Amino acid sequence: MQLPQGVSLSPLAMNRDERGWLTEIYRDEWVDDEKPCQWNVNFSQPNVLRGVHGHYRHWDYLVALRGRISAGFYDARRRAPTHGVSALIEIGGERLMVLRIPPGVLHGFYFHEVTQYVCGVSAYYDPGDELACLWADPGLGIDWPCRSPVIGERDRNAGSLAEIEARLRALNPDFG
Repeated sequence: MQLPQGVSLSPLAMNRDERGWLTEIYRDEWVDDEKPCQWNVNFSQPNVLRGVHGHYRHWDYLVALRGRISAGFYDARRRAPTHGVSALIEIGGERLMVLRIPPGVLHGFYFHEVTQYVCGVSAYYDPGDELACLWADPGLGIDWPCRSPVIGERDRNAGSLAEIEARLRALNPDFG
């Protein structure tokens, strides 16, 4: 399966013993691009879908600490070699991984069970950098593992894929 250019999923070293485990989830030396400046802790109930969202400025760095997430992607960057590529991957469970998502790659997260995760961002929260489109827009090409998820008001009222792509291009000319 091909992921949009810049999206990466990397395993984290888990130091385990009979007491539990310890894992580094972030080191500056691991990141060549924009480094996180803000970290958030998130909690989601089962059958919740957050997204689909896109950013024109910041990177996301996500680690699922407990639970299971289906992460869906669509590359909205016209100048990227993976423009129009959609992907769906699953993260979580017993093996910790860090997921990196660059600006211009639309993403959404479906939570199969009670899930806790941390998310770092490379720019402080700015509502103007939080763009949304309908999770079920057929143009996304994401085969979500759900049909009737619980979604928030912003995502329920989100626009179309065409609208978010036009807005991304207007906000960041590098997206073409």
